Amino acid sequence: MRARLRPPHDAAYLAALYAKPHNHTQWPDHIQRVRSTIALAGWFEDALSVADLSAGDAAIINALDIHAKYIGDFAPRYEFTGAIEETIEQIPSVDLFILSETIEHVDDPDLVLRKIRAKTKHLILTTPDGEKDASNPEHYWGWDSDDMKEMLIEAGFKPVIYSSLHFENPGLIYDYQMWGCS
Repeated sequence: MRARLRPPHDAAYLAALYAKPHNHTQWPDHIQRVRSTIALAGWFEDALSVADLSAGDAAIINALDIHAKYIGDFAPRYEFTGAIEETIEQIPSVDLFILSETIEHVDDPDLVLRKIRAKTKHLILTTPDGEKDASNPEHYWGWDSDDMKEMLIEAGFKPVIYSSLHFENPGLIYDYQMWGCS
């Protein structure tokens, strides 16, 4: 069910869209997703370094007890600023890469996954599960968990953990798929 939801935005539109810092505590589903992502990171106890180049408010990476951290985002507030396709080239290899609610925002998700695979031993990825409409202007892509598993394997990852967050509250927009890969 992998579907292109919209063509990519131009650089000016993206700069305006991501100019404001993200605050995950504005939405109940985001709060739970962040908590669940932090818990998922506990599976990778051997990680001595971590990167999150789409960190938003950095709640996930800052909750991890790992001292070597590489934090970035599209909006200018961290050491690594800009599109993840570019900032991935600026960091050293890491043990764990966090890609939370990001892959649906990039023009070429397969390329991004391959670039991340070249830089990390482990990956934690979260993305909406089964998004089919274009109601979120930030999302370029929608897919289900079968599509995402295939994408991860094609990029060279071995999925070792899968979890989903499904909400019964009709006011919440997304259910989420969460992956831990080696």
